[in-house]
Amino acid sequence: MKKSLVFSKHSEEMRVALLENDKLMEIFFEDLEAGKLSGKIFLGRIENVVPALESFFVNIGTKKNGFLRFKDTTVDPNSLHRGSFIIVQVKKDGNTRKGPQLTMRIDIPGRYMVYMPYGENSIGISKKIFSLSEKDRLREIGEILIETEEEGLIFRTNSENVDFESIKNEFYNLKLIWNNILKKAKLYNKPTLLFEDENFVQYILREKLDNNTYEIITDDIELFKIFNKLKTQYSNLKVRKVDIDAFSWAKIYEQLDDLFARKIELPSGGVITIDKTEALTVFDVDSASNVLEKDVETTSFKTNLEAAKEIARQLRLRNIAGIILIDFIDMKDNYHKEEIINIFREETLKDKAKVSISGFTKLGLLELSRKRTTPSIDALLFTQCPICQGTGKIASPRIVFRRALKELEESLTDLKEKHNIKEVYASVYHNLSGYFTKEKKKELEKNSM
Repeated sequence: MKKSLVFSKHSEEMRVALLENDKLMEIFFEDLEAGKLSGKIFLGRIENVVPALESFFVNIGTKKNGFLRFKDTTVDPNSLHRGSFIIVQVKKDGNTRKGPQLTMRIDIPGRYMVYMPYGENSIGISKKIFSLSEKDRLREIGEILIETEEEGLIFRTNSENVDFESIKNEFYNLKLIWNNILKKAKLYNKPTLLFEDENFVQYILREKLDNNTYEIITDDIELFKIFNKLKTQYSNLKVRKVDIDAFSWAKIYEQLDDLFARKIELPSGGVITIDKTEALTVFDVDSASNVLEKDVETTSFKTNLEAAKEIARQLRLRNIAGIILIDFIDMKDNYHKEEIINIFREETLKDKAKVSISGFTKLGLLELSRKRTTPSIDALLFTQCPICQGTGKIASPRIVFRRALKELEESLTDLKEKHNIKEVYASVYHNLSGYFTKEKKKELEKNSM
């Protein structure tokens, strides 16, 4: 897999694209990332206890109170009450209706590991590390580093084959961050931000740069200097400075339509339709113009294979989460169904977010879920249409005409009794011109006399 990162700086705005085999897989905007709360650690004050929801509402100094479930506390919930100050981390960003979801089970991420001050002596290892001997090595390192029964850690994919000293240094750096958070919390008696992640560029490098990244491209000279220093850590990494907009150079603008389109065309001629509801996202696969194969089963299978790869990409690109249903083209062969699941599982291994595949339902729908902590791209880039209220539909011209006609007739009847009205002007959209004909005008005039 040919993986690259593209950094484009334009008018002080930073944008980053992650490409795999020159295809856009993920995109990030600095100004949009800045508004996210996920991962930030706050000193919060409990404003309300709601036993019916087994939750607390916690003031963290933002517009909306956060939501802390009893099961996400690290102490007996009965020991907490209104007015109690607690250290919490934003687990999931809120939306227009709900505040952010909080937890007292703090995670402090590094490049090689996630440090958990309340990890209960647990050691986790990324599922993307497959070597049993490497897992054993990392587990032994974890047992050496963990010093108390409270703390724990999770080894990230980047920790694979990293030397003990590098891992140890990061462990103590993360532990120092936590101790500084505890010290800072003692200085305040109001809701306060205690810790936020590194700057945008450092965050992207930590989360997206790995040994599979072969090139970083940028159009900014200062970033070019920073990235050049990374070559000491990644011997095969290339760093390129381009003289034009890096997004234009890497042909990213040409792929941005995939962020907004409801229908995505597949190479074979098939089509994927994406529909998002409040509770879930549905993908519908159609063979459309794909009629090249020898029979229906082969056509369905090959189209579905392409669709599985593209849907996995769309989940990452749009940052779609929650319940996801995929209506693939019907296949009779169970082997083909298993192959689709295997391909989909293989593609989602590239995804940082956790994807759980439940399998095909009795109705033939592939059911899965994807977990994320930040808003989807469409929630960040789009706002609800004030006309259709997000349905994508408006009243037909015929309905609008009838409604306008009724209101016009009622107005004329009311005004005729009170005033000497001689003329009435009605301004309508051009698509109603075929309805407001001369005949209809004469009819209105006759009825109003």
